[in-house]
Amino acid sequence: MAVNEHRPTVADIKFQVKEGSSLSSATFIFGDEDHTLGNALRHVLMQNKEVDFCGYSVPHPSEPKMNLRLQTTGRPALELLKEGLRDLRDLCNILEERVEREIPDAEDEES
Repeated sequence: MAVNEHRPTVADIKFQVKEGSSLSSATFIFGDEDHTLGNALRHVLMQNKEVDFCGYSVPHPSEPKMNLRLQTTGRPALELLKEGLRDLRDLCNILEERVEREIPDAEDEES
């Protein structure tokens, strides 16, 4: 392989939980994810009043993983993560519906 040739990397894990000192804190490792999911998920989670802290990091651009640290006021961190992922999915679905409604299909314009 040439020096400048890019070798796509694939994460060795899809999802991993590193539990904290209690159920209300944990670090979640997402394989094959980056700032796109990290920033959006962090934003959604921080809207929840039961979240004390949420931050994410991408250790290195060539490492295909994203770490998300979550600390809650008492509920299990995994429970709030699942809730946040559902909320983010719902937001994306709403956005997709609005875009499809407001932007006509290219095929319709050609007619």
